[in-house]
Amino acid sequence: MVQPVYDMDSESDEELMNHLRSVIITRSKDGATIDEIIEDYLELTGKHLLDNFSCRNDLMIYLSMIDGIWYSTEGTHSVILWFCSTPKTKHLVEMIKRQRASKTAGHYMEREVVFANEEIDNYGNNLNPSAETGCGIKPSASAVFLTDNNNNWRMPSAAETRRSTRQFRYHRPQRRVRNRPYARPETNSYVPSWRRPRSCELDYCKYGPSFHQHQLLGDDFFLAIAKWELKYSFDPGHDIEMCGLCISGLTLSDAAMRIQVAPYIAGQVLINVGTVDLLHGRVMIDLIHDFELLMARFRDRNVEPIVTTLAPIANSGGRTIMAERLLKFNEYIRRTCPRYIDLWKYFVHADGSCRFELYQPGPRTVTGSIRPHVLWNKLGRHHLMSVIGHEIAAQLTGSTSAQLLTPHYGLGSVGIVC
Repeated sequence: MVQPVYDMDSESDEELMNHLRSVIITRSKDGATIDEIIEDYLELTGKHLLDNFSCRNDLMIYLSMIDGIWYSTEGTHSVILWFCSTPKTKHLVEMIKRQRASKTAGHYMEREVVFANEEIDNYGNNLNPSAETGCGIKPSASAVFLTDNNNNWRMPSAAETRRSTRQFRYHRPQRRVRNRPYARPETNSYVPSWRRPRSCELDYCKYGPSFHQHQLLGDDFFLAIAKWELKYSFDPGHDIEMCGLCISGLTLSDAAMRIQVAPYIAGQVLINVGTVDLLHGRVMIDLIHDFELLMARFRDRNVEPIVTTLAPIANSGGRTIMAERLLKFNEYIRRTCPRYIDLWKYFVHADGSCRFELYQPGPRTVTGSIRPHVLWNKLGRHHLMSVIGHEIAAQLTGSTSAQLLTPHYGLGSVGIVC
C-alpha cells in the first residue's frame, strides 16, 4: 500500500490532524469538499495544505486515515463530502447541524467538487479525462483509493462510477463570492484593492476599515474581522499586521496615542481594546487609567465612541485573576460609558462559562504581542458581526431593551481586583 507523501517540517502530525478536524467540523452541516478544506486550512493557519502533500489525492488518503474523519457520497451524485466527529467534538457537531439555515439556503448553489472517480492535480485539473465522457467509466490505476469505516482500502463503488459525471456535475461559486457578503465589488480602477473606498462604508483611505459606517478600532480580534469578513487587506510596509486602526497587539495606551495623532477620525467609532493589556498582566488600576486616557483623546476629537465590553479570553479558563479582571473591566465600561455594546454576554453560556465553540481550537502567535491569542473562528466572527449589527440598529432606533433585559453574569462584588 502506498502511503501519502507529505512534508512535516513545519507542523507536527498531531497538530495537522487537529487543524484538519477543526476545519471539517465547522462544515458539519453540509459536509466539506476537498477544496473547501484546503481554503479553510489556509485561513486558519496561513499555510497551504498542498505545500505538505504532493497532490489532492494524497491529502484525501491522509484524511481517510485520521480517526473521526470519514467521507460520504450518499445523495450527492458521487460528490465526495468530508465529515468529522469525535467523542470530544460531538457536541460541537450537533450544535453546528442545528444552526438555522440562511435565507439563501434553499436556492440553487453551485459547488466546486471532487467526484469519487476523479483524480485532481495541484492546479485543480481533472487528470482522468474519461470521467468527463458520460459513458461507462473504468477507474484507472491512478484513481482515488479510499477507506471504509474499518480502514480497509477500497475502490469507489459501481454506483459511484457508472453514473455520468457530466450529467450531475455542478459548481458552487468560489467562497470569496459565496460567503463574503461584505466583499468589495470588483473594479477596473488602477487604485489598489486595499485602498478602494466602498460606497456603503467610510472612505478607507481616510478612516481604514469600517462596519455599518462605524470606524473600527481594535486589536487582533477586530483585525481578523477586517481581513476575513470585511475583506480588507493589511496596510503594506509594517512589521506588525495592521489595517487602519485595527492593529495587532494594540493596547489601551497605544490606542490613545493613535487617536491623538490620527489625521482622520470618523464621527462614529466602534472600539474593542483591552484584551492585550489583560494578556500582558496589567493590573486593574492601570487598565482604568489607560482607558480614561483613551476616552479623553476621543473627547478632544469631539467623538463619543461605542465601546464594546471584552469577550472572554479563551486561553484563561476558570476563575483566574485575568478572568476576574476582565469581568471588573467590563463592569467599569458598562457603568461609565454612555454608549456601549455588551459583547461579553453573547460569548458566554447562561452560567457565565465561555462558549469555546466560537473560538479557534488553540492559541496562535500574533505579530504585535508576545502572548499567544485564541481568536474567534469563522462561526465566532459571523456571530460577532450579527451582534454588532443588531446592537447598532437598536441604538439608532433608541431601543435599549437588549441591554436592560439581558442579565450580566460575573462577580457580584464591587471591589477592584488588582
